[in-house]
Amino acid sequence: MKKDDGPIARLHTLSEDIVREREHWMYMQKNGCNDPFWSDGVNLNLTRNHIIHCKTVIAEICSETGLPFPAEYYIPTPPEVDNNYMANLRQKERVKRLKQFGGELTRKCPAYDPQQMSLF
Repeated sequence: MKKDDGPIARLHTLSEDIVREREHWMYMQKNGCNDPFWSDGVNLNLTRNHIIHCKTVIAEICSETGLPFPAEYYIPTPPEVDNNYMANLRQKERVKRLKQFGGELTRKCPAYDPQQMSLF
């Protein structure tokens, strides 16, 4: 994004980022990812942090400019996940490598209701 983009364009971009990151979080929660060095839980929490950052910047822009908050701001933020969470354990080599770093991998993931309203 260019520095001369106005606050409305910035809000639009951040809103799109929230939607994209949430879809990515939901996909990883269900299917996992292929990161060879980090568990799915770590990647889910990173994606969650991206959503929180976008919402924080939106809040700053809206409070400074008086613009209304976009609807995407109110999309529920996914819950924090155990860093050892794995969506599936079928990736044998990846699971073996992750277990070498210590800690037990888990399949427990908090429920996420995308319809529940939240601010963060």
